[in-house]
Amino acid sequence: MKKVIYTFALLAVSLMSCESSSDDETTPLDATPANETILPTQLDIVYSDGETETITYSYDGMKLIKEESSDGYYTDYVYTDNILSAINYYEDTDPEILESYTYDVQGRVETISTNIIGVGIYEYSQTYNSDNSVITQTSTTSAGATPSTTTVSNGNVVNSTDGTYYTTTFNYDSKNGVFKNIDVRNVLVTIESENGYATNFTLNNRTSEQVVDNQTLDSENYTYTMTYTSFDYPRTVQESEEGDITLYTYTYNND
Repeated sequence: MKKVIYTFALLAVSLMSCESSSDDETTPLDATPANETILPTQLDIVYSDGETETITYSYDGMKLIKEESSDGYYTDYVYTDNILSAINYYEDTDPEILESYTYDVQGRVETISTNIIGVGIYEYSQTYNSDNSVITQTSTTSAGATPSTTTVSNGNVVNSTDGTYYTTTFNYDSKNGVFKNIDVRNVLVTIESENGYATNFTLNNRTSEQVVDNQTLDSENYTYTMTYTSFDYPRTVQESEEGDITLYTYTYNND
């Protein structure tokens, strides 16, 4: 399964102070209550090489519980007492990556355990700055590994570092993010891991992304051009990376 850079790729617990308390105040919403229950049900992808993929999304109420790809892979989102406890990735029925989470007393993700089947188990801890906007992830498996950081502002991942290797910055529109209404979105936007893609769950939508190699200072640049539904959710997203174009088309439960 190709990594979907835009879509992919973090409550019933009240956190989620991991985002600014002004998130919903600073992002315009449609007045109609129906806007608050809009959920994506399908994503159709046409990659730059002409390959296609369809991803379908399943829910329990407003909880995302499954992403299933037409190429045979799927991801399960597991909840314990309405709290996200695991995200597991399978090829057909065979587990590929099993990932579980624990929380601190403030309801923030504190540890991540990633079991890559046939490879090994990797453990990470997460700590937060005073306003929960900067999340530092440290490997507890590899002693001396450089921590990674994720910076969240107004519900969006604006910067991330991959140890000493890469630094990525993001810009956003002011429209509704695809998964804006799902439960535990505030948790999902704080998990950057093998099975967790924080930028999938931002409050708004990426318009550009720059990835810089911290050693060579070489960079890769992505731009995202969108059309929107009448409720201001993305309908199509054209992702361009140095001229390579991938097209994403979303279907929603209110279509």
